[in-house]
Amino acid sequence: MATKASKQPLERKIKAKPLSWYKKKLDALFSQYIRRKYADKEGQVKCYTCSFKKLWKELQNGHWIPRNNLATRFSEENCRPQCVACNLYQRGRPDVFAVNLIKEGVDLEALMKSKYCIFKVDRKWYENLIEKYQKILDERNS
Repeated sequence: MATKASKQPLERKIKAKPLSWYKKKLDALFSQYIRRKYADKEGQVKCYTCSFKKLWKELQNGHWIPRNNLATRFSEENCRPQCVACNLYQRGRPDVFAVNLIKEGVDLEALMKSKYCIFKVDRKWYENLIEKYQKILDERNS
């Protein structure tokens, strides 16, 4: 009588997530971080460009230098909470945004220069930032 060979579970190769997955994950965490960073104890945040006040969840993460520039996309100096009207319908109101950044002491010239830096990222870079902002948000929730 022949014995059947024991069936071993097939080892599956775990596919690496594409960089787009990491970018999307970091976008969500970083956006939440920026909006909560500027929120008061009740979770209310003022729009950076019109001072409209809403709950942090109802605002967006606005960028002075548009977010398609990866070198400044996740720069805390480049990002502030904005209402949908300013960020989306008025294209971020970069003129008012810039004036407010200058009032805060942000070096706009240096920020503009960093926009033109060659900036390549890999999974490890994304993973490190995801871990950093997840940890900050977890500590705020505690």
